[in-house]
Amino acid sequence: MISNLKAVFFDVDDTLLDHAAAERQALMHVFRNIDIEYKASYHEIFRPLDFALWNGTYQSADPIPKDAIPIYRFTRLFEIIGVQYDNPAKANDLFKEGLVLPNDLMEHAAEAVEHVHDKGLPVCIVTNGLISLQKPRVLNSGVGKYISDNHIMVSEEAGAQKPDPFIFNLLLKKIGMAPQDVVMIGDKLQLDIKGAQNAGIRSIWYNSACIENETDITPDYEIHDWLEIKKII
Repeated sequence: MISNLKAVFFDVDDTLLDHAAAERQALMHVFRNIDIEYKASYHEIFRPLDFALWNGTYQSADPIPKDAIPIYRFTRLFEIIGVQYDNPAKANDLFKEGLVLPNDLMEHAAEAVEHVHDKGLPVCIVTNGLISLQKPRVLNSGVGKYISDNHIMVSEEAGAQKPDPFIFNLLLKKIGMAPQDVVMIGDKLQLDIKGAQNAGIRSIWYNSACIENETDITPDYEIHDWLEIKKII
């Protein structure tokens, strides 16, 4: 059991919320509202395309600026699937609308958050992304009732992304706590666990896929199912 704990920090995507399901829901929302039939294969194309663009691994003759990615990804998607639609900006706006609809939770995430809340510990969020997307996604979810708006720190607001310790320190300052008072739970070793370590915060790696840790990043704890949290907190 973790001792002297006063709050718990959670990541969002693929930790509390099922990001793949959210993407699929958002894409269905796009195609429904532009009156084009949606096919399951579209998500199988969109997901790696979007990932490659945001992570800088997308192969193109000219680099795609980050501020152009949201619209470009739909321009490219429509080209790949052979759909004639000339308003990728509208498609992107619809996609963002779809993302903030109530999202699917990861299995047993609701029980885990409720357990933390019942222990009298503030449930806090540290997430990379946009305020306009991440805050409503969290608050509209099945665990939103346990989380207050001022306990959510989004990278856009912080001006820094995980694993930069600044985003963690900013939330600590906001809630009036020290690094030793909290624990960070997340699914990404390079962002959540490394970021927590950079800020001097204890960490729990939520490894639901049971992947092997081939990095030099060592979490304080590792869980494969949210129900295991009851043994640690």
